[in-house]
Amino acid sequence: MAEADGQALWLSPTPEVFRALGRLQIWSRLNPMPLFCQIMPVTVLVGYDLTLSMAFPTELGKQSVDPPKEFEAWIHPKLTEDVQRISGLSLQQKGSMPGLANVDWRLFDADEGLDYETVLNWFFVIKPVGRMGEKDSIMGWRAWAEEIKKLFTRLNVRYLVGTREEVLIVSLRGLRSLRGFIAELLRLIAATKEESERTYWPCVMAAVSQKGRQFTEEVTHKFNLDWNKLSPDLPHFSYRDGLMLGEGFVVNEARYGGEESLDSWCNVSLAEDVGEKSKSAAEVILPRKLMLATQDSECFYCGLRSHASAECPSRNLEDPRPGVWKALAGMDIKEFPKAMRSLDDALDSENTLDSLAGLLASGKKPENIMAAAMFEINSPAQFRVLERVWRSRGKEWPQGLRQLVPEEGQFVNTAMETFRARDYERTGALLKQLRLKYARSFIPSSLQGYVAMEQGDHHQARFYWQEAERMGYTPLQQGFFVYLQARSFEIEGDYKEAATLYKRALTVSPNWLETLYRGGVCMVKLGFTGQAIEMLDDLFQQDPNFFNRALIDPELDRGRAHVLSAMWDRWALAEAEVMRQRERVDALSGEIDQRFGEDHEFYEPAKRSLEHMQGLAKLNNFVAFRELIRELALFEDKLSRQVERDIKRMQAKVDYLVERLKDVQQEAAWFPFPKLLLEFNKDFNYCVEKINWVNHQHIKAAENFRQAGSYLDEVEQRLSALQKRLVTLRIVRDTTLFVLMLGRSFIWFEVIGLGLGLVGLPLFIYFTRSMENVWIVDMIREQQWEFQKGLILILSVLALVVSLLKTAISFERKKKELFERPMDEAQQSESKKKK
Repeated sequence: MAEADGQALWLSPTPEVFRALGRLQIWSRLNPMPLFCQIMPVTVLVGYDLTLSMAFPTELGKQSVDPPKEFEAWIHPKLTEDVQRISGLSLQQKGSMPGLANVDWRLFDADEGLDYETVLNWFFVIKPVGRMGEKDSIMGWRAWAEEIKKLFTRLNVRYLVGTREEVLIVSLRGLRSLRGFIAELLRLIAATKEESERTYWPCVMAAVSQKGRQFTEEVTHKFNLDWNKLSPDLPHFSYRDGLMLGEGFVVNEARYGGEESLDSWCNVSLAEDVGEKSKSAAEVILPRKLMLATQDSECFYCGLRSHASAECPSRNLEDPRPGVWKALAGMDIKEFPKAMRSLDDALDSENTLDSLAGLLASGKKPENIMAAAMFEINSPAQFRVLERVWRSRGKEWPQGLRQLVPEEGQFVNTAMETFRARDYERTGALLKQLRLKYARSFIPSSLQGYVAMEQGDHHQARFYWQEAERMGYTPLQQGFFVYLQARSFEIEGDYKEAATLYKRALTVSPNWLETLYRGGVCMVKLGFTGQAIEMLDDLFQQDPNFFNRALIDPELDRGRAHVLSAMWDRWALAEAEVMRQRERVDALSGEIDQRFGEDHEFYEPAKRSLEHMQGLAKLNNFVAFRELIRELALFEDKLSRQVERDIKRMQAKVDYLVERLKDVQQEAAWFPFPKLLLEFNKDFNYCVEKINWVNHQHIKAAENFRQAGSYLDEVEQRLSALQKRLVTLRIVRDTTLFVLMLGRSFIWFEVIGLGLGLVGLPLFIYFTRSMENVWIVDMIREQQWEFQKGLILILSVLALVVSLLKTAISFERKKKELFERPMDEAQQSESKKKK
């Protein structure tokens, strides 16, 4: 129990400790040693999670003595009778040692002439599960029995093979022999399960003391236990014997209900097999008040043995509560045991059903959620679902239950009221009349099946449900009545037939996962937990809420240890995956801030999703684990697609900006005063530099992605500013071009006009020399130079007017010829193709 320097505290649940003490004392007389032993009575306390502790008077805990020079054993006076029952052992009255509690301690003494060999011997029985009348069962068990017999031979233990029934009985002498045999047997089972070449068959095992029992086949009938309820592949002991196995073994609770003591049954497993599984998640122990078995059979509605089906609290519930699984998924798994203890405390021992009904009626406390979840496990078989099935017009379960037609005054309302009041005789009479009146309706037959079931006639109930199945309109209704038949077989203990019908219900309604779960439960009840675990594991992947369902299901009690062990394997894998995903979520949160701005359309939805995933990452729940893994995969896919879209937009924007840059460059290249474009060129070169950076960087990287978007936005702004400034540049450029064109035209016209004026006037005078008395000619001759000057002025004005007209007419055409970029060959060819 505890150990410190030079001392240790031991617990012995039997008086066998005195025989061991006698052998130790005899050995010490040949091998002297300074050893002090003190044996005192204690109270053993077994915790809710099967942890052990001891309680004893305070004065016994305050003792302090120095070790003697030789072996001494001091016995508490209350243990005197236990010592005296063993021949050769005696107690001597002697003055107490200083430091001991003020009790009349006795000094232990053993007679050297007697043998104090242990009397702890056990019969260990191994029985196969399943029906031994079937060929597969016989062949599988006999092959596995040969493997076990090889172990018997190797360990040199006596065994007996049953002749009347398939059974192996082993005689084990001494605790050491028991410990070694149990360890080797459990290792053999584990190794055989892992090796596909070796044949394995599940079996149940239990050990009982040999005291007063003969080594015969009839010993199997003296164990006072139900072999069909034992967990397969785990040895069963009384708590007293199981605790004596000591280190290396883990004691597990085997049964529920009733007042438990050290003589109650438990099962054990190897600590090396359990490993860290029990530490990875909480052990969920179901409330004992709820598990109290007062009935021979399980309740049809909920599977508990604490009440009959007619008394089940689920009869008073109105509608299914699928939301309870969401509430359970929001609880940390470490809160499950606390919630179960709160539920156990909230139940009234004297009136359990009424207090349970109160918990189911309302409340959002953990105990209310747990109670509602336990009664939601088998909700499809409960009476509250029947009316919804009547009104359903959907074809698939469970979506079809949401497609309900309005209630139009059910013709069986009176029968339903009498059924709820448990007036079965009147209900049966009403339903018989309704069956005759509505011969093609499945409603009366379905309700009559419930009446027969609550009266204990499951055979008749199945007859009515078969009739309702034949008259059902939709696969949902037909599958529902097959489910009820399967549940009836399950309650009667015909698990194989029940599993077959659950498979048929799944065939009728392929999306109804509850049928898969119930088939797995039937396999557990049969003892074939290996096959059940495979079924449940597939179910956990499809809907992780079934993981929480299996944690709290009272009907998995036979294979609970194996199922939980396998579940913790899945838990450990999911938890390890989530540990990696948590880091990924944190990294993505930083990546979103680094990649997108707050004004980005993807930013706010992404942050909300990441906050939700961060909340899931903090929650230790299998549903949260699976949801986090699923949501993270979807989020990464969305992020990848968003990044691809943004990159495509960036590439299109780059092409657009490059075209705009080319236009700006083309426009600015014709500016006649380049020294005035220093600031303009600086902005232009900045745009070119950033576009080149975007083109040559890996912009999928988060640090480059946002920077590229920022650069493109800035380039676009600067380009807009440059294009605004181009308006002024265009005015200056066009004005300059216009002036140059005007000047060139004016000069040419002026030269031509001056030439004509200088040549034309002398010619005019020359050719008119013979003309006399013409006043105009005479005036020109007399005022030749004044007329010449006037003519030059007129010709200059005329040249200017003509130049203006010519320039205005040809300016646009000339500007296009000079300033617009000619299409390159590729553009020209493409333009030709389009044409």
